[in-house]
Amino acid sequence: MAELLRAHRGQKILVFTPDNETAYTIARDHLVMPLTCDIERKERAAALDLFRNGELTVLVSSRVLNEGLDVPEASVAIVVGGSQGEREHVQRVGRILRPAPGKRAIIYELVATGTAEVDQAARRRAGLGRRRNAQRLSA
Repeated sequence: MAELLRAHRGQKILVFTPDNETAYTIARDHLVMPLTCDIERKERAAALDLFRNGELTVLVSSRVLNEGLDVPEASVAIVVGGSQGEREHVQRVGRILRPAPGKRAIIYELVATGTAEVDQAARRRAGLGRRRNAQRLSA
């Protein structure tokens, strides 16, 4: 995590975690802003405004950022843990794929080697490819 945050310093980064405990651990270890259901809407909205205007460059969340959020300013996603399903993964990836001038989206998925997460991540990646190809054919 530290290496990725360093490599993308100054870029807008969204970190997605499988649970609040992991989100708070990352927030504490890397001094970044957590956004969880435990944080009141008003404070979450303020953090998103700071993210949009560049005062915050990293947000870490377990599920709050999955749906109904448009942050085209974000260009890097770090997905921690591969336990979520394809739909949730698509939602998370969609946060980063929002168009913005000159933007190039980068998505990392961190999984533990030797676990079922590796196969799940490969299936999700394959699913994204199928979705993209289906969209091209219907256009």
